Amino acid sequence: MNEQLELFGETIQAGVGYIKHQLNTVKIKAKAALGYGTNNPIKYKEFKNIKGIDRTPLFGKYFKTGDIVELAGAQGGGKSFLTYKMITAICTRGQFLGEHAPQAKKVLLLDGELPVDDVNHRFDNILNVLDTEQLSQFEDNFSIINREFAGGLLPDLCKLQEHDQLFIDMLKFDVVVIDSLKTNTFGSNISSADEISGLIRLFLLLKAHGVTVIYINHFTKGEVVLGSVDFDIINDVTLKFSIDKKKGCGVRKLEVVKGRSMSDAEKAPTYFTFHPDEHGTPFRQIA
Repeated sequence: MNEQLELFGETIQAGVGYIKHQLNTVKIKAKAALGYGTNNPIKYKEFKNIKGIDRTPLFGKYFKTGDIVELAGAQGGGKSFLTYKMITAICTRGQFLGEHAPQAKKVLLLDGELPVDDVNHRFDNILNVLDTEQLSQFEDNFSIINREFAGGLLPDLCKLQEHDQLFIDMLKFDVVVIDSLKTNTFGSNISSADEISGLIRLFLLLKAHGVTVIYINHFTKGEVVLGSVDFDIINDVTLKFSIDKKKGCGVRKLEVVKGRSMSDAEKAPTYFTFHPDEHGTPFRQIA
């Protein structure tokens, strides 16, 4: 019995010693650590003192710093309006659909979907409910690369290289939004694992630099999400945006299909209606 008590005491002391050691250890940022960017093995006694990117919330429960987020939905369902409202909240430390952006962040939108006038019209209606300070913050934090302004076609992201100016520019932002996956990859078959390998690499490189990637995807006519299964593997968050006729006319549902760090309660779907012709393009949640 005494031997058991002694052993138990030694175990407690050892545990306390480990905790004290961890508290006294100053961790260094991964990028500053010797060997960063290589595939060389590193001993755990060194690895445990390395600090990765800060995984702080960017928009409520939905995504954090460095997440790869897919928002998939049927064409014409309102994905762009939803995306623009999220962008506005993230750029202005605002609220949307009951979720809050704790800090204003810099966002780049790669818009391969709409003409210049349509984008401006939609944002004008969304932004006209902001106060002067919020509007100034939005204009400072939001940048866009638009298909029409770029001459009619955006670069195929499957072929983007690290030395390309577009990739270098992406690293200047906290969030990169790709609307849509298909219109930013013309020339490549996004259902082919081989052809999207460069795009997967791009997403992972941005993630490693602490850039959050949000890409908008479409359903086929059979309501199957476009693209290779490889996207499902790398996604941290997958959101499904759909029309829910059972809830009533015009009701939309935003559903968390995958959320690495979300609880079951946080994955519960959100139902709402949205009104693009009303002042501010309101989204109204319903039970």
